[in-house]
Order: sequence, then structure tokens, then C-alpha cells
Amino acid sequence: MDLTASELTKWAKDILQLQGYRLNRVNNIPVRRRKGTIEKGWSDLQGYSRTGIYTAIEVKTINDKLSEQQIERLNDISKCKGIAMICCEENNQPTLKMWTETKS
Repeated sequence: MDLTASELTKWAKDILQLQGYRLNRVNNIPVRRRKGTIEKGWSDLQGYSRTGIYTAIEVKTINDKLSEQQIERLNDISKCKGIAMICCEENNQPTLKMWTETKS
């Protein structure tokens, strides 16, 4: 089925907002003459849980993989007691997985 990054992002944001998360989509794609302003490695969705814990979700399509900067950022979030997740597709369905430092 190969879901797009946009479809996965929307799904993750909708599901997590139902659980009380407040999230914002972060887009660092250059537009016209403006270049992106966010450092490499920052996640696609960022915000906080209903208890105020920083939350970051990295969205990856079937053919996409994490960059070194993204892995470092997710590990750092985990070390700082934040919530780090990956949204991807498994068995033709979107899914959320908690990130742990053992993934590095």
C-alpha cells in the first residue's frame, strides 16, 4: 500500500491528539528563496504530552531510513526523559513505536 509521509504524519497527529498530546508539524523544506531554518535531525512532529513531557515523532515511509542526526536527536530526547516515537507502516497499516536508546 505504501503510505505517504503526509498520510503517516496526519495519522500520527490525529491518533496522538485523541490521547491528549499537543503536536505541531515541523516542516524544514526550503520554499522559493527561503531556506529551512531548523537544524538537521529535528523530528516531523513536535510538542508535548498531556502531562507536559516533550514529545517528538519521526515519520518514515517504507523506503525511508533514519539519518545519523535523527538517531542522535531521538537518543538525546530519550536520555532527557522526553517521549520519542517513530511513525511508520507495517503490514499495510500505520503504526507508532516508542524509541529506545537500544535502537542506535
